Amino acid sequence: MAEKKSFVQAATQLHLSQPAITAQIQRLEQELGLLLFDRNRRSVRTTAAGETFLVGARATLATAAEAALAAQRVAMQQTERLRFGFPPSVSREIVPSIMTEFHKRYPHVKLDLFSFHTSITVTELQKESLDLGFVRLPVEAKGLDIVPVHHEPLVLCLPKDHPLCTAPQVAIADLRHERFIMYGRKWAPGFYDRITDRCLEAGFSPIVSNEIDEMYVAPALVAAGEGIAILPKMVITSPIRNVIVRELMIPDPCSELGIATRTLDHSPMIRTAVSISRAVCQRFSVN
Repeated sequence: MAEKKSFVQAATQLHLSQPAITAQIQRLEQELGLLLFDRNRRSVRTTAAGETFLVGARATLATAAEAALAAQRVAMQQTERLRFGFPPSVSREIVPSIMTEFHKRYPHVKLDLFSFHTSITVTELQKESLDLGFVRLPVEAKGLDIVPVHHEPLVLCLPKDHPLCTAPQVAIADLRHERFIMYGRKWAPGFYDRITDRCLEAGFSPIVSNEIDEMYVAPALVAAGEGIAILPKMVITSPIRNVIVRELMIPDPCSELGIATRTLDHSPMIRTAVSISRAVCQRFSVN
C-alpha cells in the first residue's frame, strides 16, 4: 500500500479485493488510534506517523524472516544427523556394514558414532544424547524399546597349556576352580549376571581375578596366564597366540545384542536405521 500509493494496485498485487484492503487498513488505524494514510480521489500517501510505523513494520518482518530461517537451519541440523552408540566388540564388522547400507538410503545424513558400553548407551538414550544404540542383553530400561537383533555362541578362552584344552567341549562345572576374567558388571549388568548365574546353577560362585572394560583385552590376559574368559565369539576373529578357544556347554550358550531406541521416537530415519541394523545383524548372527 505504501509502495503502490493506490488501494486498487495494492489489492491487485496481494490478490485481494479493494474493499478488503481498505477494511484492513481502517481496522489497523483504529487499533493504533492513528491516521496512517492521507487519502484523496487521485492518490494515497503515508502520513508522518505512517512512515514511522512502516519502518518498524519492515524491521519486524525482516526479524521474523530471519527467525524462521534460523529455526529451519536448526531443524535441518537435527534431522540431518543420526547419533548411534555401540559396544566396541561390534565395531569391526557390524557397524561398518550398517554405515554402508545407511548412507545408501541417506547419503546426506551425518552418522555420528559413539563407542559406548551398554550402561552408558542406555543413559545417553534416556538423556536424548543418542538416537539409537546397540546394547548387550538382557537389558531393561525405562523409556526405551529394545529389540533383539543379533545372537552368537559364547566361547571359552584358555591358556594354551591348560588341561582343559584337550577337550573339544567344556562344561561350566569344570570351571569351578578357575580364575575368571570378566567384562565388568557396571558396563553390561545383564551379560555379567548371565554368566554368574550359570556358574551358580553349576554349584559354584566364580572367582573373578580381573574385571575389564573392553572385551578385546581378555584374550591377552588369558595368554598371560591371568585366568580364563567366557566371551562372545565375535571377539575372537582370528587365532590368538597362546590362547585356545573351546566350545562351552551351558544352558542358553548365546550372547545377544539388542537395538535400543526411545519409546516415543518414531522418526522415519530412525526406523530405517533400525531396519538396516536388524538386516545386517541377521547376516552376522550365528546359531
